[in-house]
Amino acid sequence: MQNTNLEYRVGYTPLSGRLYAGYLRKDNGKWEGSPHEVTDWAMFAVGQKLAREETDMLFPLPDGRVMRVSAVITDAETMEDANAQR
Repeated sequence: MQNTNLEYRVGYTPLSGRLYAGYLRKDNGKWEGSPHEVTDWAMFAVGQKLAREETDMLFPLPDGRVMRVSAVITDAETMEDANAQR
């Protein structure tokens, strides 16, 4: 039997800068059990999807601006050059 009071969520914690996934209670918004830290896997999966589909994702922000998320696959040498310029 499935608990309909639980909802699977992925959330961002600004304090740690990490992403967590797990079940939240719909009635009080608290984690049910321990959430799993999924930052690296989630970021990699989104990057793969965007790069493969050659598209960006656009998210409207409350202040009217738009956040654009994109990914590009490059050669390792290109990445080293970009890091050296920082």
